[in-house]
Amino acid sequence: MRAVSYRIESDFPLASDGLPADVFTRHDSDRSAAIAMAIEGVDDPKKQEVRVVRVGTGEVVWRSTDASYATR
Repeated sequence: MRAVSYRIESDFPLASDGLPADVFTRHDSDRSAAIAMAIEGVDDPKKQEVRVVRVGTGEVVWRSTDASYATR
């Protein structure tokens, strides 16, 4: 069985002063870590949507602009 992995997506440029640039292009097996890195990738996640997507299915598992995702 293939391990689940996640990637970060946004329509905005992703960058962080505290994280290396490659964190926004690699796949991560830890969903919580991917969410934390996604939040760091944009200046204002409430206005600049950033998403964490399950690799393989394309399912969006977290979205910064959707209130229903904030509690998951």
